Amino acid sequence: MQSPPLGIRNKKIIILCRDVGGYLGRLSTFLGKSNDVVFLDLTHGAKELPWLPGKLRRWLKKYLIVKRARAAIRAAGHVDALLVVNPSQLDQGLVTLAQAAAALSVAYLSDGIARLSMPIDQLATFDKVYTFDGADAREYQLRKLYNYIYEEHADFRTTSDFKAFVVMGGKHRVDVLGRVARAFEQLGYTNTCKFLVQSKPVLGASPLLTFFRQRMDIDETAEYVRRSEILIDIVRPGHAGLSFRFFEALLYRKKMITNNASVADYDFYDPRNI
Repeated sequence: MQSPPLGIRNKKIIILCRDVGGYLGRLSTFLGKSNDVVFLDLTHGAKELPWLPGKLRRWLKKYLIVKRARAAIRAAGHVDALLVVNPSQLDQGLVTLAQAAAALSVAYLSDGIARLSMPIDQLATFDKVYTFDGADAREYQLRKLYNYIYEEHADFRTTSDFKAFVVMGGKHRVDVLGRVARAFEQLGYTNTCKFLVQSKPVLGASPLLTFFRQRMDIDETAEYVRRSEILIDIVRPGHAGLSFRFFEALLYRKKMITNNASVADYDFYDPRNI
């Protein structure tokens, strides 16, 4: 990312999201080079409260985060544009408040419609709705928008220290990843692969998988990507959009293994590399 498009300069913008991967923070920094950006990440913004019971602690943290975000939106006043990423994951009152402050409100869905926990007609409150999923774009008449290269420059050193690398969250794709891991084991690559899953250990899962709890930040993930020969992408049930892994593979010239058949529809698809 070199500089924002010519049409996005000297604007006041609110970005409202849950930036669990760090990618939206990079987008905010990028746009902030020539715009006034208010970045509201609802995964951060409240102190830890270890002395409270679990459910009460989670409720109070969410309350404090939303309260701080409301204050930030009010302080911003009228803005030129609002970007809300995955609005179904956010406090709806907060989304409505932000929409009222914006001349243009835009929603972006980085997950499939099937996984949305909101009625599809609620998206009609936005001026524009984009999705990374081509099938959803066609079925629901949404605008298609790809993921992006989030690095500021491309002169990183790359290696093949690891034969293969994958990191993913949750337990729903663990069985598929286990089969992939066993295939690499049969080829003799067990000790040179990183199969990482952010989740509690899953009973009966392949011993080749490494489970961990603390979310891996974007820089650590990118370092693994640069040091791996093959990147593995296992699509979540309910969508067919391309994850950031594909764009990292393009940037760093890595090979891909994926169960996302929709990649064959893209111009860059080459069966020798994917």
